[in-house]
Amino acid sequence: METPKVEAAYQVNPEPPKGGNLPIELWLTIVQSLRLDVDLDFFPYLIRLFDMRALKNLRLVSRTLNDVTEPLYWERVELSAPREAVETVRYLKANPVRSNYVKYMVLKGWRAKDVVPRCGEPSAEALSELLPSMCNLRAILFYGMNSTPEIFAHLHTLSHLQCVNLWFSSLPIIPPSVSPDCGNLPVSTFTLIENRYDPLRIRRCLDSFVNPARIEQIHVSSLAASCLYRWADTVTFDKLRGFDAPELPLRHFHLIYAFTKTCPNLECLRLDPGETDQVTLRSIPSPPDDVLRYLRSFHGTLPLAARIVPTRRVEKVYASCRSEGALTHTFGPALQRLSTSSKTIRVLHLNLRELKDDHLSLVASNLPLLEELNIGLTGHTSTSDRKNETTLHAHQLQPLSRLQSFTLNNSSWYYRGRRGVPELWPTMADGPSQLGLVTVLIKNHPLLEYVELGQTVRWHRHCDGWTWSNSSECGSL
Repeated sequence: METPKVEAAYQVNPEPPKGGNLPIELWLTIVQSLRLDVDLDFFPYLIRLFDMRALKNLRLVSRTLNDVTEPLYWERVELSAPREAVETVRYLKANPVRSNYVKYMVLKGWRAKDVVPRCGEPSAEALSELLPSMCNLRAILFYGMNSTPEIFAHLHTLSHLQCVNLWFSSLPIIPPSVSPDCGNLPVSTFTLIENRYDPLRIRRCLDSFVNPARIEQIHVSSLAASCLYRWADTVTFDKLRGFDAPELPLRHFHLIYAFTKTCPNLECLRLDPGETDQVTLRSIPSPPDDVLRYLRSFHGTLPLAARIVPTRRVEKVYASCRSEGALTHTFGPALQRLSTSSKTIRVLHLNLRELKDDHLSLVASNLPLLEELNIGLTGHTSTSDRKNETTLHAHQLQPLSRLQSFTLNNSSWYYRGRRGVPELWPTMADGPSQLGLVTVLIKNHPLLEYVELGQTVRWHRHCDGWTWSNSSECGSL
């Protein structure tokens, strides 16, 4: 992720630039096409919003393009490397016009004022002085750092702040005098990942940034969730649309369901895997009938999905089944339970330990109206006869008459942090070797628009035919 470099900045013209015969509005439209297609629902501050290399090149073309692209170039700032962070903070403090451009800020490694800063590292006081000038800041992420109450106080002066994300090893104590009433705070998305259980500090933090009448997205760790569930006994989260938290032990699952009862309009529920991937379906408690009535998207284990999704109008299911026991004994029964919602489920993403011979058949027979099927494998071992086995599996998908997108590969999430994701089928790592299999898929699924098999090849419908591409070559069918 790239941060704007101070030395690349120019002075902004006081008059609107004129690019030849093109009006400034058209230049802005052209440059906006460099914006990356990303999902901003939960983490708009963790990803690049633009192709930064392209923006750099445009700034060097002419003064006009520099003036047009500069606000976009400074839209997201990441302060992580100490030396660059010090330079960026000094530059923004001396150039308030650029400070106004910043909408997303990521902070890593800032030190609390009671901790001696490392050599060349910016202090928390410097950040406190900088924040008030960022009047257009929309989202801020504190990652792996200590902080001060004064920093939180300054956040309450930012009238456009929508997303606050706190990833702390230890939260600072926020005195009530420093944290004003959050009733007027516009924060709609809040994240709190805390590694030390301190109910007082967590509760003060929730009081400071979570307005039950306004909050729309919440993402919390297990420690913060336990405080949130107790707090929820006295409030209602009428506007909450998305909730993301780890599973609780089965004996405490009633707390999750009690919390969802205070969220009558919840549409997206994400529960990080826990015990439900290791037990039988009967061991998992079902939610009361009067909760999650507007749920449209569920993320969690496949056994838990089989308990929560049925009887609700869920459209998207993102489920994992990684233990050998669950894969062997629960996969079929879970899909059978999901079949009661087959009329509404359009998207199914599965994260599996391995793909057994009858898995695709079970998916297709129980959820025949699927439009998108994505399967990522976490423990799969390629074999020399994998091509024939996969062809057999492709025929099992035939009941999916509405299928538009099909992906089957090794899970990039599971292999993250490694040098590369291993190829699922080494003998089918290019377009020509997949022609036979893709031909079968196209014949059986006339609405198909996209196919991804393995780690490198992507197939797209183009006009009246199909094209494939990887990192070095392309072709057509």
